[in-house]
Amino acid sequence: MKHDPYSLTELIRNEEFIAWVMHPDELSDRKWQLFLEKNPGKQSTLDSAREYVILLAKDTGRDQPTQKQSDRMWSFVESHMHEHAPDTLQPEAPVFNVNGRKGWRWMRVAASAALILSIGSVSYWFYYNKATVTAEVSVEKEGISADTLHRFNDTEKPMMVLLQDGSSVVLQPGGRLSYAETLNSKRREVTLTGKAFFEIVKNKEKPFVVYSYGLATKVVGTSFMIDASSENRDIKVEVKTGTVSVFSISNLGKAKAAEVIDKPGLDGVTLTHNQKIAFSRKSGKIMSITEPIAIASEKDVSRQQFVFDETPVSEVFRILESAYNVRIDYDREKMGKCPLNATLIGQPFREKLEVICNALDAQFEIADNQITILGKGCK
Repeated sequence: MKHDPYSLTELIRNEEFIAWVMHPDELSDRKWQLFLEKNPGKQSTLDSAREYVILLAKDTGRDQPTQKQSDRMWSFVESHMHEHAPDTLQPEAPVFNVNGRKGWRWMRVAASAALILSIGSVSYWFYYNKATVTAEVSVEKEGISADTLHRFNDTEKPMMVLLQDGSSVVLQPGGRLSYAETLNSKRREVTLTGKAFFEIVKNKEKPFVVYSYGLATKVVGTSFMIDASSENRDIKVEVKTGTVSVFSISNLGKAKAAEVIDKPGLDGVTLTHNQKIAFSRKSGKIMSITEPIAIASEKDVSRQQFVFDETPVSEVFRILESAYNVRIDYDREKMGKCPLNATLIGQPFREKLEVICNALDAQFEIADNQITILGKGCK
């Protein structure tokens, strides 16, 4: 049988397709529309795959179904699965959790053929909740242009993303970052779902804005952590260095949101060193918190001080490799014992390398997560 990369089972595992469903933009819309024009017979397959991706989303958004609605939906799905599933297939029992205090969570199920047959049964729920999903996506798209790039960390380790302006983002497992390949004239913008640590190049003329489920985080140059994991009801922001402004745009139209974002200075709730807030995705309210954002380990980049006092370069590079999940190649015999005196708190990764290489009279090259240091050794 000839392999079909656009079959239902392939599409629901296609990262590019999932990115289009969850975070559509003009570029991806054009691409998939062109695909359908060339392959009109795939319309129903794309529709079903799209519904399935939405179905497996970890959080449905603000509007929550009642107990009666959820029970009715699952009964309909389950009966359809048993009625149409082939005898040779044993569908995996789904985990279906409805809790009055914690809210709704979509069922987590295996991508089995039996469940795929049930997609048509639950389509009514997709359309019922479509307005909410669309509303949140529109907020996520605010200011992101047609040349949007998507980076998704599907590994178990942090992923470093270097932005065009020199800023660096450490994306934790499960996180997704969307950003324009070319910078616009007013602001630098990214959209985040999941958890990430930002180290932003300072530019007062062009502020940096992070969008996460209706929350806008605006800075001119600083370092901070955002936890916008889809399974959490609250989005958390914690500042490490500099000043950060956070404000809700969930109830604003596109024009009004742009007006608020483009105001000079930093409006909204202002945070400085070690200050933290939580933004409720349900109520749209911002609350101060005292507990730190949960970190993956003590090696988490947000907890590193990057203060070096006569520290051997071999140890400096080891710390950078661990914090940013990169590999640094250098001549250990010539450079390894060279001492470094530097304070690199809050500086983007590239700026850290520039300071270190200036001390070593060396140069560096970056290719994905591979760093090569070229030099003769200590000055």
